Amino acid sequence: MQVKTIAFYHYTFPAGGAEVVTCNLGRFFAKHGFRILLYTWKPNAELLTEELRKIFDIRPLPDTKRISGARNTDFLCESLKTERADVLFIQATTDIAFEQIRTRTTAKIIFCLHNTPFWEVYDLKHKKSSEIPRPILTRRLEYALLRKPAYRLTRKLEQRYAQLYIRVLSNVDRFVTLCPGYSDEFEREIRRSGLPGCNFPRERLTAMLNPMLPTQEPAKTPKEKIVLYAGRFQRCHKRIDRLLKIWKRIEQQNPEWRLVIVGDGEERGDLEKQARRLKLQRIEFAGYQYDVTPFYRRATFVCLTSNFEGLPMCLMEGQQYGAIPVSFDSYSGIREITCDGECGIMVPAYSLRKYAELLNRALADEELQKRMRENCYKAAERYDLECIGQEWLALFGKL
Repeated sequence: MQVKTIAFYHYTFPAGGAEVVTCNLGRFFAKHGFRILLYTWKPNAELLTEELRKIFDIRPLPDTKRISGARNTDFLCESLKTERADVLFIQATTDIAFEQIRTRTTAKIIFCLHNTPFWEVYDLKHKKSSEIPRPILTRRLEYALLRKPAYRLTRKLEQRYAQLYIRVLSNVDRFVTLCPGYSDEFEREIRRSGLPGCNFPRERLTAMLNPMLPTQEPAKTPKEKIVLYAGRFQRCHKRIDRLLKIWKRIEQQNPEWRLVIVGDGEERGDLEKQARRLKLQRIEFAGYQYDVTPFYRRATFVCLTSNFEGLPMCLMEGQQYGAIPVSFDSYSGIREITCDGECGIMVPAYSLRKYAELLNRALADEELQKRMRENCYKAAERYDLECIGQEWLALFGKL
């Protein structure tokens, strides 16, 4: 099909990794002469740069209380029709009236899953009662004693989210995951559900790596003895508290090394208290940074200790500057990023002891660092914006 106008839909914009992907694709599409619309329920006006305002024609949804209510659905459908949008990217959120967009507009719909498949299941099975919405005592008890055990002992959650994703699949032209491993996992879980619609056409499912902007020169710089974390402070997902515990195990053996934490969030106060309680000596909380590049240039390693991830932008960005990724081997994305361990360290899932052991060994092994760093530079070439942008254009031609 011939595409002239491309639209993106976000819950909030700009914000995290999925929004960075949209920004990068927007730069590519604008360069190639496409008109770009962006619909969002929660615009972060203070984060909208002049560059982004020039690339995107931003359309906030009118109803700020009900994201998928009739008012927003009508606004979105009418706007897509009036603007003659050819393609609509729905970035990660499932809280949208897929069926109405499908029937009331002519836009081809691409849904992008920016996480590991069925991440919601893991999240709910491991969420603390204090982390649920409105955590009053009766609700916490009901969650801890009834719902959580039921989630863990049955496939109730898996079936619930399989039904949700089958609904998405039946109303989109392409369902896009972050790498082929995720596509395989997703298909397996949907087929296993046995629900109506589980035998969807396989060609509707595809995979696409996240595109990255070219590095800011110099990309290759002398490294400092820094272990870096960069990202949100969100306990149920990121589990930065684990990284602090790991650092406690190896800090005294590595007096020249420092742990630098870049980012912010509601958990920051608790993490700073934990660092004091553990009596960590060489740790720095650097706060939110609009540009993390200077930290990637200096860092030797960039670490994650998350429960789950998609295709973590911080590890990919770090690789561009020779920062070696370290993460639990708990999601297909890390095997994609590290090329199965050639340009990064994969740790058996959730073992703090093994993580500390492998990281400690890597801190002392300069030959390993040199080899993996060179592999990182090569691996990062896969994320080239121009190459991945061309893959998207090829996909448009198949819609």
